[in-house]
Amino acid sequence: MATYTISATTITTAPPERIFAVLDNFGHWPTWMPSLDRVRVELPAGLPGPGYRFRLQGLIVHADMEVVDFSPLARTTRFRISFPPFTGLNRCLVLPLSDGRYQIERTDSLDLPDLLADLLDVTQRGRFEQLAREFLVALKRKVEEVPHD
Repeated sequence: MATYTISATTITTAPPERIFAVLDNFGHWPTWMPSLDRVRVELPAGLPGPGYRFRLQGLIVHADMEVVDFSPLARTTRFRISFPPFTGLNRCLVLPLSDGRYQIERTDSLDLPDLLADLLDVTQRGRFEQLAREFLVALKRKVEEVPHD
């Protein structure tokens, strides 16, 4: 088993409450999150919190998700991808800065079977890193947009 870690950061003026209101609204992820426009989010009843489980369903592949950290400045979900089969964690951490802004750190930790890890080349790793950056750009845009009345 190999662990593959991808990290990205951005700075925002949006407070943690606004950031996590967007992140915790799993059903709306496809409306703003890159690469999820063709994904259906299957949600159970209840409010997000530790142990909350949901599914991202694509045409062929699905991801089973579970919230494992739900603290004031962090959210972490554990996931299991159906094909190719692998698991991992997605973490968003919000750090207050001295000037009233906030740094958002996203870290993805993928636990890959050795065979799958061997198939990932530099190009694919670069693509994963690009997706992490695109996610933060989209999140920043969403949390900083002016609400419509």
